[in-house]
Amino acid sequence: MAISDVYTFRSGSVAVASLSATPVMSVYGTAAKRSWIQGVRVKLGVTTAAAGNDVLFQLCRPSATNTGTGLASGVASDFSAPASISQLAVAWSTAPAVGLVLAEWVLPQTTGSMWEEFPPSGDEWGIPAILNANANAGVHLIVTCSVATSTPIFADFIVSE
Repeated sequence: MAISDVYTFRSGSVAVASLSATPVMSVYGTAAKRSWIQGVRVKLGVTTAAAGNDVLFQLCRPSATNTGTGLASGVASDFSAPASISQLAVAWSTAPAVGLVLAEWVLPQTTGSMWEEFPPSGDEWGIPAILNANANAGVHLIVTCSVATSTPIFADFIVSE
């Protein structure tokens, strides 16, 4: 018997065309229960960025209060699982900024670059039991490109509850 339910949270296509740190997606918990990110997948869509440029992905906690809007639930891996209690945001009224970095990856800023990280069991990244719109709420994927060329980013969080 499974010890938890697993959900996938997808960012969809997020166009990044800035040299500054840009949030791509956030997952928030509730005040009652923590969740755990068990895996992260990232992929770059079609971009015209010149060879030699990179994209930095940072999985992090925020440095200050942030507020996700248009929250959505994850998709359960098991069709009989209850609705997810964690919530996805790809838009913010107050965007998260990089605080504590939990993990980071650098990919070439070229079409089709991809990475996935599934840490060993027991090394999952915790989503705090703190509601959206509070200090330290959520875990966030923030992207920084080395050149300001529009680059579609696709990301997934695999979350256990």
